[in-house]
Amino acid sequence: GAKTPVAQLATDFGLRLFREALDHRGDTNAIFAPYGATTVLVALQVATAGRGHHQLEVAMGFNVNGEGARGSLSSW
Repeated sequence: GAKTPVAQLATDFGLRLFREALDHRGDTNAIFAPYGATTVLVALQVATAGRGHHQLEVAMGFNVNGEGARGSLSSW
């Protein structure tokens, strides 16, 4: 939600991404770094505008430019 800390939103996204990655791996072993993937996508969201920014926002489930997000991101 609007008042959910960015760290929690990023964790939620990382877990969704992890589950999605495992769904496509089947029964094989996998190593995955949700924090790293989330960090890269947060950086991309900060660096993009327009359609690309909107697509990242929808996929991640939060907007890094949202209320209080920039302050939260600096300590994340």
